[in-house]
Order: sequence, then C-alpha cells, then structure tokens
Amino acid sequence: MELEFVDVEGRRTQIAVGGEGPPLLYLHSAAGESIQWGELLNGLAAEHTVHAPLMPGFFESEGLETIHDIDDLTYHYLALLDDRGWDSVDVVACSLGGWIALEVAARYPERVGRLVLAASAGIRLADVPMADMFRITVGKEERARELLFHDPAHPLAAVVMPSFSDLNDEELGAFIKAMAATAKIGWNPYMHDPRLERMLGRVQADTLIVWGESDRMIPPAYGQCLAQLIPHARLATVPDCGHLIWIERPAPLLELAGDHLAAAARA
Repeated sequence: MELEFVDVEGRRTQIAVGGEGPPLLYLHSAAGESIQWGELLNGLAAEHTVHAPLMPGFFESEGLETIHDIDDLTYHYLALLDDRGWDSVDVVACSLGGWIALEVAARYPERVGRLVLAASAGIRLADVPMADMFRITVGKEERARELLFHDPAHPLAAVVMPSFSDLNDEELGAFIKAMAATAKIGWNPYMHDPRLERMLGRVQADTLIVWGESDRMIPPAYGQCLAQLIPHARLATVPDCGHLIWIERPAPLLELAGDHLAAAARA
C-alpha cells in the first residue's frame, strides 16, 4: 500500500492505493481505517487495485471547510471518480462510508458497479434509535467499546477506542479531527439524510449488505430495512460481531465481499 495525494476540486486528498486487479473503491468509517490497512483491505487488495481515499478532515486530507453537508461530500466523491477516470466502479463501504456510497448510488446509479455495505449509516428508523457517537467523551471509553464491539475485550477494541489519557498530542489531534469531520455532515440530522430513504429505489447496483448481529451502534434492523428498500440487495449477518465488522471479524466480511464482487466476473 502506498499513500499519495490527488487534487479533488481544490481539496488536497490523501488516498491509499494497493493491490492488483480491477479497481475497487473503499470508503472508510469514522475510524479512518484507510490510513492503516488491516485484514479486510489487504484481503481485498489480493484481487483488486484498492483505492481508499481519506475523507476531507481525516489525517492529511484537506478541504473540510468547503464541506457543509452530505451533498457537498457526495459531489466530492463523484469528482474523485472523475479524477480516477472511472465511469463506474465497484465499491466496498463501511458505516459512514456506506452512507456516502448510498448517496452516490442513489443519485448517480450508473457510477456504481457492485456494492458492499457494512453496517451502513444514512437512514433513520423512528422506532429504532442509533447510539450517539458524539457523546463518547473522556471517561466513557469503555462504554464506546461496548457499543462498537461484540466483545469489548477484543484485542483491537482498546486500539480503536483507547483511553484518551493514553493518547499523545498527535493521536489526540487526529481523533478530534476525525470526529469534527464526521460531525460536519452527521451532527444534525444525526448520521442520516432524511431524503435518502425515498431515493434508495433508484440504486441499480447489485448490493450486499453485511451486519454484525450484536451491533449496538446501528442496530441490525437498519440492515433489514436497507435490504428491503434497495432493489437488488441481500442481507448477510455475522454472528458474535458488533458494529466494526471490518475490525472485529474481518474474515467473514472479506469472504462475503469477495464472493459478491467476483459474481460479476462469473456472470
């Protein structure tokens, strides 16, 4: 994996690229996992050239001051597709990234080939509240691990959500920037676009939706709803897994995503 920078409509955008094969766009969660590849991204790169851009405000990607809402962010990623020269591209997207992927796929269906969504944000169920990620503060790190992981004692739980007192200035600064970037589009309304649900019928991509059975951040009912609203979608669940499937149980997610993406080549 190599980190490079591209100019996306005047925004200096950091992007991680690696692997061999047809292009695959990876849209990261609020954890910003594109910067340090784990089992999922390395596994995807075995069959694809993975392009994993960092959202404005994450790490060294700039231009957050020009992003005011989900519309601005959607057009940022459309401009990135143009920069890469892709008329259409397969997409794997997680949580926050899933929301962005859905906005692109609903507004510009022809731009997304096959789609994999893992624990995607973007819609709201009135009777099934999402947990409020912006209420994670000093002293509540253990509660955050319980929301994000099936097993809060998972070896990576303390890496994803360390005690704030253990962070150095650079690490704390990166965490604050990531939360500020997420809040820019997801503060109010909280982590959804009220218009998106009505647009999901426009999505043309063959879509795989993957959810952790123990997701306490965005409950599995959201995955069930998305599978009903998106025309060519199916839902797969991962047992003994919370919200961060790509970190807690990447192997089953990689297997499901790999099979789904390879289906186009077999067709």
